[in-house]
Amino acid sequence: MFEYVLAFLVSLSLIPGAQAIEQPFQLEMGDVALNTRPAIVRPIVPKKQRTNSLGIETSGPSVFVADVATGEVLFSKQPHDVRPIASITKLMTAMVLLDAGLDMDEYVTLVRYDFKDDLHSVYDVGDMVTRKDLLNSLIVGSVNTAGNALARTSLGNEEFVAAMNKKAQELKLATPVFVDPTGIDSQNRASAADVAAMLSIAMSYPEIRHIAALSSIEVKTQAGEKYLVKSTNLLLDSFINEDPYKIVGAKTGSLPEAGYCMVQMTADDKGHEIVVASLGSSNHFSRFLDIKALTAWTFDTYEWNP
Repeated sequence: MFEYVLAFLVSLSLIPGAQAIEQPFQLEMGDVALNTRPAIVRPIVPKKQRTNSLGIETSGPSVFVADVATGEVLFSKQPHDVRPIASITKLMTAMVLLDAGLDMDEYVTLVRYDFKDDLHSVYDVGDMVTRKDLLNSLIVGSVNTAGNALARTSLGNEEFVAAMNKKAQELKLATPVFVDPTGIDSQNRASAADVAAMLSIAMSYPEIRHIAALSSIEVKTQAGEKYLVKSTNLLLDSFINEDPYKIVGAKTGSLPEAGYCMVQMTADDKGHEIVVASLGSSNHFSRFLDIKALTAWTFDTYEWNP
């Protein structure tokens, strides 16, 4: 999977001169062990079949679509404009948390500070929730309380935000800037192209990939209180998540300054994955229409033939 992510970043000219990754492996045949190197299997670059189709009109002013395996750009509109990304920020929060290598089954006690960005949190002050369930509610339900608690109890808020910015730099992402772990501040900013890269990289984390397309989760506190956290992704009930398509993962975000934003990875029945980002849509529903229409158009317009 990392080879694919690397190819994606190279396609955006974010890693000049980067080369394909080869890993030696050992093949055992009877009593004979052979050291060899596998031939690199190049992912198939999608080809445009409907050459007269120029794309679709979107409400989002900044849009980016790419093939995940090769990084081939399939559609774009002002893809490098830097805009507020709201809760899409939480993708970086999740990655930095997992990089810290903490005990995900450890219970975290929620304090009043954690609720400062949540007017209607699913949790209550004093709840004890595992770090794993906080991560899950961060991704599935975009729960701000979870982001604040995870940052506070891992590296500390300031150090955590610094780690988010450092990771963006390490990944050679040119535009992301983070000032908090939830995205509530409009100064959390990035381009549509970098948002697409962020989701592609986040999906290489098994923990994130496992949870990112669930419609809901049930969280049980240490005291036995149960909370239902529902996904913010309305497309989970659309034809984009029915055969021959499957939503791999997504993240939404909205703020008055950001408009309505979304990024989603979708696969077809042959395993071809595309990532679609739309920033700054005009209303709550238009971002879903943008993502759905762009996804359908891309799979209908491109073919992955050897």
